[in-house]
Amino acid sequence: MKKGNPERLPFFLVSWIWACTRRVQSLVGPCEPPPLLCATSCAHNQPDSPAKRERRPMLHRALLLVLALFMLPAQAGDIRFPGGDSPEDKRWDFVLEILALALDKAPAGDVPDHIVRLPAQMQARRIAELSSGHLDVAVAIGSRDLLRQPVIFIPLPLQRGLLGWRLLLANAEGARKLSQVRTIDDLRPLRMGFVRTFADYPVMQANQIRIVDGADYQGMFRMLTAGRMDYLSRGVGEIFSEYESLRGRGISTVVIEPTLALHYRADWFFVVNPARRDLAERITRGLEQARRDGSYERVFQKHFEPVLAQARLDQRRIIELTNPDFPELDSQIPANWWWAPEPRKGSPSDTQKPR
Repeated sequence: MKKGNPERLPFFLVSWIWACTRRVQSLVGPCEPPPLLCATSCAHNQPDSPAKRERRPMLHRALLLVLALFMLPAQAGDIRFPGGDSPEDKRWDFVLEILALALDKAPAGDVPDHIVRLPAQMQARRIAELSSGHLDVAVAIGSRDLLRQPVIFIPLPLQRGLLGWRLLLANAEGARKLSQVRTIDDLRPLRMGFVRTFADYPVMQANQIRIVDGADYQGMFRMLTAGRMDYLSRGVGEIFSEYESLRGRGISTVVIEPTLALHYRADWFFVVNPARRDLAERITRGLEQARRDGSYERVFQKHFEPVLAQARLDQRRIIELTNPDFPELDSQIPANWWWAPEPRKGSPSDTQKPR
């Protein structure tokens, strides 16, 4: 660890302690904080109960194990991936299954792979942690800027471009306004909620969409329900689980707009630690093999066939947006990796091109 880079130290410490604690809990079960971490108990100097004295050896062993694991480098077979620290955030489920599939299709040898799930980060932080060696593989939304970063870019869109097929989550007033939208010019005056650090933020700027900045991922939904924005643009693979999560929390004022969809070229891609070229080659070989033998398609259909049926993209008015990062990225990506809805038979196309 380089001493000249103090700003990385807190996240690196938190990430490893979090991962090591999860390992400890899997070995010894959940436990209360050790006495040396309990300031209140120490300050009052209360005598321990017999039950607490019996528990102390296990707690001390657990603490020592955490410290020992923390001081060790990543073990052989460990593949450090940032994502999945919140049970409500389902965005990583498909990516993690595809990563495991790719590794299985291109095995490295006798040492089994173990994907170590570390706390989720914004894309800029993921890239920084990869380039500094603190992560092995992550996902990133493709862009021209990503191609210039010191990471290995794997040019295979993990969701076949579904990230660029967008449905609109709106509050009641926003839904009323959206029902009158026919073209991108009709859409521009409405307030779209977006987080400035999201990698496709420049797409919305390039298309002159009126943006209200959300504080963070969860903050967007709070601002939408409070009426501070009219709608959110969410991927077809995200919006239905997010909608159900809101309903489960008792929020009934938000709806999925039924007639519109946005589209632009965008997707998640694997990016790899520059020192792990062997891992990048394995993931690439594994993904290509999974496409050839049909196993990728089976996972894709398992995750997305239900939501694509719900999305009814062939029945919506599609507003095309320009992505300034294409066609530069497009030239690196096999054309058969992009998904598109089947047009309805006997129905004319109702796609609005950007102007």
